[in-house]
Amino acid sequence: MQTSKMVSDLSLVAIDSKGAASTTQDDSGDDYFMKLPQSNSQTPHMQPVGYFAIDENLRRALAREMHTTYSVDDSELPFQVHNYYSLSPLETVEAYTPGSVKQQAIKAQSISDGRHYTLNRIAGLQSGQKPELGVIDQWRQVQNPNVAHVHEAFITHAFGDNSLVVVHDYKPLAASLVSKIAENQVPASEGFLWSIVLQLTSALSAIHAAGLAVHMLDVATVLLSPTNRVYIGSGGLADVLSMQISPSIEVAQQSDLRSIGQILRVLLNRNPENVVAVQGQPPMVMPG
Repeated sequence: MQTSKMVSDLSLVAIDSKGAASTTQDDSGDDYFMKLPQSNSQTPHMQPVGYFAIDENLRRALAREMHTTYSVDDSELPFQVHNYYSLSPLETVEAYTPGSVKQQAIKAQSISDGRHYTLNRIAGLQSGQKPELGVIDQWRQVQNPNVAHVHEAFITHAFGDNSLVVVHDYKPLAASLVSKIAENQVPASEGFLWSIVLQLTSALSAIHAAGLAVHMLDVATVLLSPTNRVYIGSGGLADVLSMQISPSIEVAQQSDLRSIGQILRVLLNRNPENVVAVQGQPPMVMPG
């Protein structure tokens, strides 16, 4: 009877009228906090309620990821594109190649398997442009924990224009480094910088081993998760758009490695007011 009473006293997650998870907030204002009841009537052989529950920090992280994954924000995006529905905007960034390319990241759910993916959209393709969709087969073979896996690419008119869409794995709560810098959410430690270098090096090692290059590696196309996991989120975009500017793949791969240094320069400055972009060039750091 005591156990039944203790379980009934748990503050379980409630679902509001909009379908969003909510709980009683703790003193810190965390919407995902669950307060376990305290009992003074336990016998020596009994375990506290928390003993049978998942670690609180892990539970909060999983709850945030689930809520973020299944929520759909109001937008003017079409309901369905190709085999994906429930489109929700994530962010729009400027990817820097020989020229500036506006890349819109969109979260969507697949009709085929029910999983969520990131649709990276390049809007307004010129009628004369012929994307190299076949190169996606090579990118699909790249497997690395620091590369947002590439699944497919297609052309669509569902957005009201001629848009190219490259489909990558969806990474809940991850955002581009440039937006993290603007929101002052980048750790200021040497350990974090070494982590960035090691993760990007691991990703490039897998990409280069497949005979490919990123071509557009900068703070706008690198994603950072709340746990400081790094992902290259633009794999295949430059290849599909035929935007390679290097005379050989070897030169392009060397350029990828130099881009790590450019990313470190931006992170070392860490002042979004000093990060400027010149048309057609990667972001650079100005003294200040």
